[in-house]
Amino acid sequence: MFKSIGSNLMPFSVRIAGSNDIIEMSNVLNDIIIEGGSTLQDRIFTIMEFEKYFFKNRFAICSHVAVQEDAIIGFQFLEWSDPNWSGIDKLPSNWGLIATYISKTARRLGAGKKLFGATKSYASKIKMCSINATISSFNKGAIKFYDSLGFYEYAQYENQDGQNCISKRFDLCDE
Repeated sequence: MFKSIGSNLMPFSVRIAGSNDIIEMSNVLNDIIIEGGSTLQDRIFTIMEFEKYFFKNRFAICSHVAVQEDAIIGFQFLEWSDPNWSGIDKLPSNWGLIATYISKTARRLGAGKKLFGATKSYASKIKMCSINATISSFNKGAIKFYDSLGFYEYAQYENQDGQNCISKRFDLCDE
């Protein structure tokens, strides 16, 4: 029997992302952007833009990838909040920002939950206090996903691009 990537019959693993993963990771994200409706990202990333944003960003902490049959089926990115951010969604400097991207063919396999286990562990080790997920209000799948991980809603607002957002947080320490 032929089993395609993203099949729930095939195991996947999670590991820290490396620079050799940039092309596959950017392909996952760009496919999601093209698909539409499930990310606040609204433009395709070149390989260099992706590397700068997700790997060389001064606030970047880590990315984990979910791998199945030597192919990346998703990734999760964690970065510190910018203490100098002047937007309406300013966060404390001991908070992180998380983003999860799962290939359309690999959704509902548990990759996101497994990625979060690795990200949460890493965030705890570096003494992050809370993790923020900002989600488009129309992305019901992501809202349910973050709810299932124990995130709770604490804010709704329109971002600088005019998108309606919901902010959810997961607390790692007592404030």
